[in-house]
Amino acid sequence: MSGTIICYGDSNTYGYDPRSFAGGRYGKNIRWTGILEEGTDWNVKNHGVNGRCIPHISSQIRFACEQAENWGEEEGPVWMAVMLGTNDLLQEPGFTARDAAMRMESFMRKLDGTEAVKRGNLRLWLLSPPCMKRGAWVKEERLCRESEKLGQEYRKAAERLGIKFTDTGKWEIPVLFDGVHFSEEGHRKFADRILEAVRRF
Repeated sequence: MSGTIICYGDSNTYGYDPRSFAGGRYGKNIRWTGILEEGTDWNVKNHGVNGRCIPHISSQIRFACEQAENWGEEEGPVWMAVMLGTNDLLQEPGFTARDAAMRMESFMRKLDGTEAVKRGNLRLWLLSPPCMKRGAWVKEERLCRESEKLGQEYRKAAERLGIKFTDTGKWEIPVLFDGVHFSEEGHRKFADRILEAVRRF
């Protein structure tokens, strides 16, 4: 099978490299999305945005749904792989994995109601993000614990929605000094595991 995979995520999908002073980006051949495309016949589109949280404001959700409708016009099948939640935990004091899952379920339910999904050409794939580690951006152990819980909470949401789910939090993806962003090895390891999942489509 082949088609299009829309990778809708945050800086770890974008390929942010925090080692450069201004905050650069890994090359396409290093980013997991680029490795995925090289390893399959799928057309892989990187729609990662640095700092992106789960869309929860009406304008954000409306724009995402409009994008989904457009992606649904691609020659199918089209999978929209959504991997978000890390920034929600980092940016909102006291935010929990359950809070993130509730926000994600609400967002995915809106996507599930789009005409593109109803027609069957756009298929939803929810991924819980890899776990954070203690580092320059992750000062609280609480953040690590909550990120470890995202998988179980997202799985429940995916089951209620009846959509495909992958728990990448179990993959032990190597991150850099900030405790959040994938190392080059992390991108390779993530790509290898995603490739396994895609080949089972």
